[in-house]
Parts: sequence; structure tokens; C-alpha cells
Amino acid sequence: MKFNRIIIIGNGFDLSHNLKTKYSDFIKDYYSKIKDSSFKDELLEFRIPGYLFNQMNSLKEITDHLSESLGSLSIMHPGMNLHFNRKLGVILHNYFFYEISKKSESKWVDIEADYFDKLIKIIDKGYTNQTFDEITKLNKEVDSIANKFEQYLIDNIKPEIHLKYNEKTDELFNNKIASNRSQFYDFLKEFPESYAKVVKEELEGSVFGDFMSMNFEDTLILNFNYTNTAIELYKRNLENFKVINIHGTLNEPKNPINLGFGDEMHARYSDIEESNENEYLRLMKSFAYSNTDNYRQLFDFIESNEFQVQIMGHSCGISDRTLLNAIFENENCKSIKVFYHKYGEQKDNYSDIVRSISRHFNNKLLMRNKVVNKTLCKELPQL
Repeated sequence: MKFNRIIIIGNGFDLSHNLKTKYSDFIKDYYSKIKDSSFKDELLEFRIPGYLFNQMNSLKEITDHLSESLGSLSIMHPGMNLHFNRKLGVILHNYFFYEISKKSESKWVDIEADYFDKLIKIIDKGYTNQTFDEITKLNKEVDSIANKFEQYLIDNIKPEIHLKYNEKTDELFNNKIASNRSQFYDFLKEFPESYAKVVKEELEGSVFGDFMSMNFEDTLILNFNYTNTAIELYKRNLENFKVINIHGTLNEPKNPINLGFGDEMHARYSDIEESNENEYLRLMKSFAYSNTDNYRQLFDFIESNEFQVQIMGHSCGISDRTLLNAIFENENCKSIKVFYHKYGEQKDNYSDIVRSISRHFNNKLLMRNKVVNKTLCKELPQL
């Protein structure tokens, strides 16, 4: 009898290792490095020299500081630049970055949803040359943000990963399912009762005695992060495993990082397709997947054998719905186990993750059968 597993790694996994990979970490780092009003890059440019900024963590802190001397802040159309008392102060080379800079507590999945919402609002104006120009500009702005974030991870996060080993997390990657029949029956509690019954009947008719050692046959690490924390720290505990960095890899031209939107089940997705403009679809994640054989490898794996999904730090947001739906509703997916994050003594995010998982199912009864109840799930260890 063979069991595979897919371990889905999301940003919460890096956060559980005290790695500053949140969207807010990136934003704070960017603005904290703006030391004075001579600053200029591809995102924004100051036009009022002579002002110093002491450890500002957001654009709002910077503009509040300037407003104290220059007067009230306003955005004057059509340039979408920042003016103080009608005097030009900041040129916004990337207006989408300005908009998301005001949402410092958002998650990356929220930013991807914001991108899609903005895309739809532009399309709703009609399929005109102006629409095409606006979407082309928006896509270039997202490309620029992705490049900035990649460099942030290379400079600030990648050098720290090897210092973040957690013995308790290491145990989660252990390949062993059970050392005896009783432990294996406990493991089967994580599966639908009808399926567990069939497995037990097969087992009881086998030649095994009271003792039976059972391991996961093959493990797939499906990594949604741009970092590769799980493998760098815990691969020694894995056997017969492969890794798919589905959203790309840092500093890897053959598998570039993929910041976009991946919900082809969205009610408005067909409107984008009907535009008959490839640029409108350029940042849809499923098209980026075709740049490598990652997608094919994933489906080869899920079609090869029955498997359990283990979710570690992934919010299961809708920006990855097409891919997650294909995994969760696949016939070979028999169980979905959540490793939740606990907040203090009484609160955790188990229910939030399960509600998000439900959005990836068309068949809600199937979802309720597959998701492992909380009493059988575990907390994701925090460093």
C-alpha cells in the first residue's frame, strides 16, 4: 500500500522562521532606505531637494513630514503626482506601487487581488487603444514591483535562511507514517471514513502481522514562495522527494518569479479572454507556468498515486484558485491536513484557512470529507 504527500508551502512558512517576507516588511524596508528628498528610482522621484528623512517606514510618514513644511498634500490629475500646496513634490513613476503602499498591512495575496480588480476596472471602460495602453502600463508597473521584491529577498532574506533551523519543524518533514498497525490506523483517521474502511480491509487481508512500518512513498514540496526555505533547512529528513518552485526561483532566468493572478474560475476572467489582447493575460499565473515543465511535473505526480495534502503556511487565497482546485478536487487527493498558526492561548487561523480552502471546491461535500478536522491537525511551529 502506497501513500504520497504534497506539502504546500506558503509565505506563513517563512514567517514561522522569523523571516521578514511579508508585504509590509518589503514596504517598510523600501521607504526606510529613502534618506532625503534627493531620492530617485523607477518607482518614484522627489522634486523638492533639501529635506531629510529619519527612518521613515511608509510613504505616508514621508508625506506627513513634508506637509508640515510645505502645506497640504494633493494629487493633481492627469499626472497622478503628489503636490504640496499645489507645488510638485513627488513624481509617481509607478502609480500601482503608490496605491498598494497605502495598504501596508495587506498580504501578497491581497496585492494580487488588487491587481486583478484594477485590470477589470480598466477593461470596463471598453476595448480601446487607451485601455490597451493603461493595461500595458499596469503590467509594467507590476513587473517593476516584482523585480524590487526579488532584489529585497536576495539582499535581506536569502542570507538569513541557513540560520533559521527549527527542530520542531524538522519533525514535520519526517517520512514515517507509522511504526505499527495501531499507529497506522490512527493515521487513517485523517481520511474519509469510507476510504479508511477500504484501506483497513485491504490491510487485514494482507500478509502483514501485528507490526507494520509505513512511510510516505513519495513527497512533493509544492513551494509557492520565491525563497526555498524548506529544502535549505529540512531536506535531510526527506526521502524520495522532489521540489516544484511553482512561483519561480530567485535570480533564475529560466524560472523567473511570478507575481500576478491565478483565478481562471473568477466570474470576470472570460471578459479578459474576450478582449483578444495577449497583454491583458500576460500576468495570469497559468501562462507563466508554461515557461517551465513545473505544471506538467505537478500533474504527473498527482495522477501517479493517492496522496495527502499538507498545508504549511499557505493562506489558500483566491489568487491561486485554479491550481489549488486542480489539486484538491483531484480523485487521488484523499485528505487535506492544515498546519495552523496559533495566536496566543485561544486563537488560531485553522478556521480561516478551511474557509479559504472551501472557495477552491466546486463540490462542497467533497471538501468537507477531505479536510482533516482540527483535533487531528497540528500547529505550525514558530521559531
